[in-house]
Amino acid sequence: MAIGSLAWTWRVRSSIHPGTDPADRSKPLIFALWHETVVTIIGHWRGHAIQGLASQSFDGELTAGIMRRLGYPPPTRGSSSRGGAEALVSHAQALREGRHVAITLDGPKGPAYRAKPGILRVARESGVSIVPTACVASPDWRLKTWDRTQLPPPGAKVAFVLGEPLAAAVLDRPEAMERLHAAMGQARAAAVGLLAV
Repeated sequence: MAIGSLAWTWRVRSSIHPGTDPADRSKPLIFALWHETVVTIIGHWRGHAIQGLASQSFDGELTAGIMRRLGYPPPTRGSSSRGGAEALVSHAQALREGRHVAITLDGPKGPAYRAKPGILRVARESGVSIVPTACVASPDWRLKTWDRTQLPPPGAKVAFVLGEPLAAAVLDRPEAMERLHAAMGQARAAAVGLLAV
């Protein structure tokens, strides 16, 4: 089943912090997510004008193809290991043009749940806030990949949380990465709580 069709079957619950709805294009935002949630989030946000990031690998080409078919803008191609500088420039350009961007903090190859600093650089240079983004599912089906990619089955309950944005101004401080990790943890805990309601 294609991810777009699969996503239509999910029973979705959402908690969206004011001013962070991806459907609102009045101001650009940077959505931060863990790599394990990419498939779920791509399926759920289909059709939104969010520029993603796909590595210059075979897996990245598959991701880019899925995003194109689901109505996303062409994703930036690059990663922390290949094409990273060009990817950061492309994201900054998208934000200047008023588009949202989504960045996987631990992609493309991990380690899982360990954020790389590129997102902080994009936020600082653009002045755009980072939105901690999380989703959890039940049943919680996983693929046998380095990040244990989440793939909710048909009819699954899926909870999405868009947390309180981290303003670019606070991301200039030495503890910025620690704050980002904490915000991601809070978003995930909120999603777990939402799923249990």
